[in-house]
Amino acid sequence: MSKRAFLWCVLLFSGLLLGTQARAVTVQYEATDLPDLVAGQDRWSYHYEISGSFGAFEGVNLLYAADGYADLDLTVAPDPALWSSLITPPDPAFTADGLLGLTALAATSPHKLPFTLEFTWLGSGNPGVQGFEVFDDSFNITASGRTRPPTAAGVPEPGSLLLLAGALALLVQRRRRC
Repeated sequence: MSKRAFLWCVLLFSGLLLGTQARAVTVQYEATDLPDLVAGQDRWSYHYEISGSFGAFEGVNLLYAADGYADLDLTVAPDPALWSSLITPPDPAFTADGLLGLTALAATSPHKLPFTLEFTWLGSGNPGVQGFEVFDDSFNITASGRTRPPTAAGVPEPGSLLLLAGALALLVQRRRRC
């Protein structure tokens, strides 16, 4: 195969990949300081919005450090006809993180999933980002990440095949110059 034909194949393959999207889940949050009704308890809420698509019985776990969070309460839950939710409280005695697990009961197309969680903040300053895990229908962790505030402009990550095709195109171009 000539270099020119190879370059055309790489460019064609790259063009096909540009039309496909890597399956990604993003989790945005907005923290709100709530009135403290009990002395010594600093109450907050996170309003979340998860973007992405899930197959039946796939979902996401949000993680809450045992030294920073207590009294987790899902005050505005996702639609219970479409989503199952489970809260496991943080346990500082065992340094076990808290968890909010959301499982899709049926396949979902790409959309935004809003919900709100209230909690007692045990840390200093304001609460910030949390870790999250995406799991498949066998509960295997397939991805993980960190939540982000809605003002943080994220750059979508290209799929690995697209990166490979771009690298091949650059390699061919470099070999051509030599």
